[in-house]
This record gives sequence, structure tokens and C-alpha cells, in this order.
Amino acid sequence: MEAHLLQVTTDDGECRFWLAAGTEEEAVQLVLDAIPEGWTAKLIDRGGTALEQAAALGLTVGLAPGEAREVSRGVGLS
Repeated sequence: MEAHLLQVTTDDGECRFWLAAGTEEEAVQLVLDAIPEGWTAKLIDRGGTALEQAAALGLTVGLAPGEAREVSRGVGLS
């Protein structure tokens, strides 16, 4: 399973972080479907470092194909 880390920007400029399982295109669409209209989502860290850190913190545990979840609070980023 592929998992991707995305940066979400709210309509007031706040940055949040999400994980999504699927291809890069699916991951972006999964997050866009989960967040309010007017917010944006983009893939980050294509090199894998932040995603590896999220996995090390256990944030990818139980992430099923087709699932997206916010992880900002899990890594103290919000």
C-alpha cells in the first residue's frame, strides 16, 4: 500500500497535515473529499522523510487503502 503525506491549507491560512493511502492522485482526491470546500491539499515530501517519521510515530498504523486522516495533532504540528 502506498501512503502519502499532504499539506492542507485552510481558508484562513492554517496548515494541517494529512495521510492518505492510494496513488498520489487518489491521495489528493481523498483528502479534498474529506476537507471543507475552499481548503487546498498538496502532496509534500516526495522524498519520504516526513512520511517515514509519521510511520515511525505509528500514524500509518491501520491506514487502509482509500483512507485519509488528519495527523497534525499526532505529530504536534498544529
